[in-house]
Amino acid sequence: MLAHCYERALLSKACDKLVIATPDEEIINWALNYNIPAILTGHHHQRATERAKETLDTLIKQGEQYDFILLLQGDEPQIFPDDIKNLSAAFCGSELEVVNLVYPIDGDDLDNPNVVKAIMTNASKVSFFTRAHVPQSSHQAMRQLGMIGFTIAALTQYTSLQPTPLEELESIDMMRLLENDYEINAVISSSPILGVDNPDDIVKAELMMANDLLLETYQDKYL
Repeated sequence: MLAHCYERALLSKACDKLVIATPDEEIINWALNYNIPAILTGHHHQRATERAKETLDTLIKQGEQYDFILLLQGDEPQIFPDDIKNLSAAFCGSELEVVNLVYPIDGDDLDNPNVVKAIMTNASKVSFFTRAHVPQSSHQAMRQLGMIGFTIAALTQYTSLQPTPLEELESIDMMRLLENDYEINAVISSSPILGVDNPDDIVKAELMMANDLLLETYQDKYL
């Protein structure tokens, strides 16, 4: 899954610097074996966003500077390069601070607590995230995907805020920002994405990706 996420982010050409951030020595060794830049982070983080901030701090100590950071979680092997570009482009010429990729869902996903749903306004601002079936009795909703962009200021502010009640109840990073009145804008993914939340999802993702032409550009690297 990490190979898929890394290579698809690379294909997007949307990042000046692309690194894998992990507290796991096995993953670090895997990355180094394939000459993939990787940063070893602490084990203490409860949220992926906090790990992203530690990674940024490490890069800044190395003398690097950035305007914003894109967080791609490692359970999104189907991420489409154009959607990474779209998320990055959302910051251009705007005052947006946080942007999150979303996609329409229906069926069993609505009742699946592993699937985080996003409630959005007509202006594509996120009002709420939840693992519950919302809206009530609906047959379609929007799913939060593990691809989030932050300005450096917003990411820094995130880690200065205390964890919030709904963040902890729902176990959703971005509720910390919403509960502190930060705006999160949604960008709709251009293609279906199945997040891998449990072992059964791996088989589903592999079937969905079987005819993915993007695989031809990088799969031989990891055989």
